[in-house]
Amino acid sequence: KKSGLLTSMTTTEVKMFTFNSVAENTYILYDSTGEAALIDCGCMDGSEEQQLLRFVQEQQLTVKLLLNTHLHFDHAWGNGFAAKTFGLPVLTHRAEVEEMPSPSKQLAAFGMFGTMDEPPIQYIAPGDVLQLGESIIKVLFVPGHSPGHLAFYCPQAQAVFTGDALFAGDVGRTDLWGGSYELLKKSIRTELLPLPDDTVVYPGHGPTSTIAYERTNNPFLD
Repeated sequence: KKSGLLTSMTTTEVKMFTFNSVAENTYILYDSTGEAALIDCGCMDGSEEQQLLRFVQEQQLTVKLLLNTHLHFDHAWGNGFAAKTFGLPVLTHRAEVEEMPSPSKQLAAFGMFGTMDEPPIQYIAPGDVLQLGESIIKVLFVPGHSPGHLAFYCPQAQAVFTGDALFAGDVGRTDLWGGSYELLKKSIRTELLPLPDDTVVYPGHGPTSTIAYERTNNPFLD
């Protein structure tokens, strides 16, 4: 399931790729107009970039939004490529820039020396509603894994992209920059769990889930 077409709704579809050395999930959300949002572009090398581009071209999509749930290096690896390719800024919360080291500095902290392109960043805020063709994307604020972590909810797709806040049966680590376990649990409870039961959870790593399943079964949300 990690590299296939996961969800097909009336007007909106989701494509998931698993990229880079830490198996990060990159998503393309698109609807019948052909407009698309690229979420957490984690392409690490040319072959992964071509895999993503091939899908965009085959589906005749026009990428309109480059979204980042957060700017940890594994979720930002392909941001420079995406910004140059599609001529767009990266959209994320300002705290991801102002309260964390850059992705390149994060690489060094993990002993993975190298540099990453730092493309233009445009800030979005909790409560913003982004238009994507006939669909909308609601910006939710779920800090705790990182200081400005966002989630993106698309009601037309019955989908929420949770980055590293909420996983299938798990929650994100909180020992990195600006992390807080109590804040993360509060964020999930107040912003994610109230979503409709059949909302599909598309996390930053691992398999999908649903809000109903996580609300009832996630052992970290007791």
